[in-house]
Amino acid sequence: MFKTHLKFFIRVFLKDKFFSVLNISGLALGIAVSIILLLILQHDLNYDKHFANHERIYRLGGHLKATGIDVRVARSARELGAVLKDEFPEVLAVTRANDWDHTLVRYENNGTEVSFYEEDIVRTDSTYLQVFSHNFIAGNPATCLNDVHAVVITESTAARYFGSENPLDKTLIIDDESWKVTGVIEDLPDNTHMKFDILLSGLSKSRQWVVDQGQIKSEAFWNPDVYTFLLMPENYNPQSFHEKFPVIYDKYFKSFGDQVGGQYAAILQPLADIHFDNSVQSDQPTGNMAYLYAFTAIGIFIMLLACINYMNLSTAKSVKRAAEIAMKKTLGSDKKSLVLSFLGESVFLSLVSLVFAVALVQVVINFTSFNSLVEKELVPDFFNNKLLLFGSIGIALGIGIISGLYPAFYLPTIPTISALKGSFKNKKSGHDLRKALITVQFAISIFVVVCTFFMRDQISFMRDKDLGFDQENIVILPIQDTLVQNQIVAIKNEFLQHPKISAATTTHRVLGMGVGGPVMMAESDEGMKQQRFNLISVGDGYLETMNMKLVAGRDFQPGPAADTRNVFICNQAAARLMGWGDNPVGKKVRWFHGEEDGHVIGMVKDFNYQSLHNVVEPLLIIKSEREGGFLHLKVAGGDLPATMDYIRTKWIAYDPNHPYEYFFQDQRFNEQYRADEIQYKLLSGLSYVCIFISLLGLLGLSAFTAAQRTKEIGIRKVHGANVPGIIYLLYKDVMYLVVIAGILVIPASYYIIAWWKGNFAYQVPLNYFTFALVTLLAMLFAFITVAFHSLKTARTNPVESLKYE
Repeated sequence: MFKTHLKFFIRVFLKDKFFSVLNISGLALGIAVSIILLLILQHDLNYDKHFANHERIYRLGGHLKATGIDVRVARSARELGAVLKDEFPEVLAVTRANDWDHTLVRYENNGTEVSFYEEDIVRTDSTYLQVFSHNFIAGNPATCLNDVHAVVITESTAARYFGSENPLDKTLIIDDESWKVTGVIEDLPDNTHMKFDILLSGLSKSRQWVVDQGQIKSEAFWNPDVYTFLLMPENYNPQSFHEKFPVIYDKYFKSFGDQVGGQYAAILQPLADIHFDNSVQSDQPTGNMAYLYAFTAIGIFIMLLACINYMNLSTAKSVKRAAEIAMKKTLGSDKKSLVLSFLGESVFLSLVSLVFAVALVQVVINFTSFNSLVEKELVPDFFNNKLLLFGSIGIALGIGIISGLYPAFYLPTIPTISALKGSFKNKKSGHDLRKALITVQFAISIFVVVCTFFMRDQISFMRDKDLGFDQENIVILPIQDTLVQNQIVAIKNEFLQHPKISAATTTHRVLGMGVGGPVMMAESDEGMKQQRFNLISVGDGYLETMNMKLVAGRDFQPGPAADTRNVFICNQAAARLMGWGDNPVGKKVRWFHGEEDGHVIGMVKDFNYQSLHNVVEPLLIIKSEREGGFLHLKVAGGDLPATMDYIRTKWIAYDPNHPYEYFFQDQRFNEQYRADEIQYKLLSGLSYVCIFISLLGLLGLSAFTAAQRTKEIGIRKVHGANVPGIIYLLYKDVMYLVVIAGILVIPASYYIIAWWKGNFAYQVPLNYFTFALVTLLAMLFAFITVAFHSLKTARTNPVESLKYE
């Protein structure tokens, strides 16, 4: 029986190759996109789940409240972990970790040196492997982190430094210190929130300054500095931890908390939930669940578009298959068998499409730069990934059944007698349904394209907005060597001798690369008030180099000893927060534990030193007692390659011990929008798919409609109709549907875009012309698609048209 049906399905497929190819193309594309989105969902929803104990591991953060501060942080005081291990028996193991970035690592062997800057280094303590599990290639997991200067590296890192040599007991120079390789593990998957290539031992369990007469100061627990991970029993209820934590607060936090009017609450995050929890600060980059919801919705839209194509083409072709259906009914086929037969056709076509979809997925992921675009390591391994295999089959079966349901129940209702006489025509309800489905298709496509356009506008706005400082042609050189730092003033002066370098300065924090700051004491109407400020430490000429506008007071005086102690420049946001008005010069500010009051000497106009996702926050600028960090050079735009060659030559001469590296301020600042740009590019690609599938269905439908109306067109031409008039006749119904679709998507598009733009403190105004533009583009593409077949029919000799059956 199955073999008979299979042969029949193949005959149906081969009988009308054009429509079959259109159906398979649409279904294959829809299934392929769905499979890729399934891979993305699987990747993002399985963050950190490769760890054997991921359901038992929690990260300890804290919610700190005090006068002038209210923050939720991912870190906790390193002293707290040991306290919890001693006080709470349910805490089975504790480990602490801190991340290092951009650290020079060298391996010296027989006079040759291999060196790289490493971005993913984590320093931890000896208990790390009691909490986290890794697959070891070499070394003993029980002892590899016991020594103070032991290092565990990943397999790919071992290959980079040691090639085919055995890396165990080899020495790496990391941050100018010697570390012995004691273990090699498999590379971590990229869906790990704290990924590393190098794992260092020896993270101290306590900080020197926190101990007073053998006791840990209460203040230490209010200064979070490390990530702390707890291993808890199976099926542990975090609520019991929160219920017991007040005992810890009273014993260790309360003394200092009472002094500052503070409150502290522990935050216990399940390991697998960390990636999508962006409610805490001082964290690794996190994901955005909203984007996953958006891509899931678009995946469903694309599957729906593919289903609509099949339904439209199947019901439109019902006139051609009317005699076949009538004959089957005459020979005894009942409605049930006909329904199953037509469902079988759609499922068969969907499974054939699945084969092409799998091939397309392999090509896209393995032979294009798609993984680089989305910055994920997607692997379409259908045989070892059961979810992917059965999920893909399920998608294909689901699309086949859904797309075949309406045709399967509609086609058996064709009247037998009229079908055998050849007088059957599609009902008006069938035409109306196809119009509704076409409208839905274009509404989905216009909706996705409109959202894409608005995302593009917002990203362009962020890139082009005046940030309040000059970020163009600012070359930044990291100062890696102590000798260079000691002579940085002379180096700046030498660079300034070049005619293309107009300004030079230093700072310990590059704009756009994160910011933080201490709790200070600042003058207010109620006296000296505790307040947290962001802080930037700079060298001479910083405001001039960055072209920041001073709106009150003065700049720092030049010179190595001038204005380096207790002198501050604030921004307007800080002045507003403290109630200092338009001229805060002379207002008192001092360090939290300082005994001597400092004062404000100037105020700069607010500038965006963070991503435009955030409003400008209160900021204090101080002058470094010792210049260092990053050298900023303002270069002229003309003949930039020659200037860069000069800078490179000079810098290598100053610092021959480190690989030369540089970056531009504007490029580094715009890296903050990388995640938004990735989502925009992915959404753009999906919008093209939506349009293509919609036009694919319209192409088939217009071809069928043109064929059905061939004789009518011949009669119209006999009566004087011209080619443009005939094309308009066939296109006008589609045009009305596109306009209706464009109008229908306005409320949904507006709501979604307004919701998405809520992530940005600074937003581009909505351009309502975009709705009209996208609708016009949709009308144009629809016209081209309809005209593709209509033109041939319109040009046919009326004599031949009138003979058409």
